[in-house]
Amino acid sequence: MNLPKNDINVIFSRLGKQFSNENDFFESHSLESSKKKYSLIKFILGKGNKHKALISAGIHGDEPSGVETICKFLENNQFEKFSKEWELTFLPCLNPYGYEYESRENHEGKDLNRFFKDYNPPHEVIFAKSTLENPYDITIELHEDFMSSGYYLYQLGNYSEDDQLGNKILKAVKEVMPINLNSEIDGHSAEAGIILHKTEFKSMDWWPMAYYSLYKGTRRCLTLETATNFSMDLRVEAHLIAINTALTYFSEK
Repeated sequence: MNLPKNDINVIFSRLGKQFSNENDFFESHSLESSKKKYSLIKFILGKGNKHKALISAGIHGDEPSGVETICKFLENNQFEKFSKEWELTFLPCLNPYGYEYESRENHEGKDLNRFFKDYNPPHEVIFAKSTLENPYDITIELHEDFMSSGYYLYQLGNYSEDDQLGNKILKAVKEVMPINLNSEIDGHSAEAGIILHKTEFKSMDWWPMAYYSLYKGTRRCLTLETATNFSMDLRVEAHLIAINTALTYFSEK
């Protein structure tokens, strides 16, 4: 019998300790699996502020550093310097079953990041899509890659002036983690650690979350990939630097 390797309730408990009233920040949806009932969680900081961002993690359950990054972002009080300008929406773990069982896929064996164009997607994807009904300045998806030698990212957006953001992020991150400088990463052409998108996304048969975010009007969509072969602490530190760099960029515009 397969036993869970992680406990998602520990994550939710850590997040809950950062707030005085759980009802003020948690919106929970139930998810049924053959193992148990899970919760899909959303919370918002700085509601009503000028700039808006969505930060998500754990859509691939075997990539735990993004989940840990969101916990550390709150526990280290990193929101404070953005609290006057930013409304930050968090999806701390979109695949709680996968997180507990260290599985990329959900309890139905589906890679959730392949169903954002599907007319009948998994419940987790429906939940994620519901958070994208109103556009954001930026969406930040936290991932990791066990095959990568260093940090890299994907970025999408309709404003070419924002293309500099990817380079700014990687310049900051390389202080703590090397950048993957391969000309091909994960089967895609890349340049200086940034995946080059050459396909018109609307013609694709399937969409990841970032393409759906762009379709719904988000200005800049970032998919951040830390390298699994480094320690958890270092992977989290790299992601936190990237988040801070991205939010600072829009704060200064």
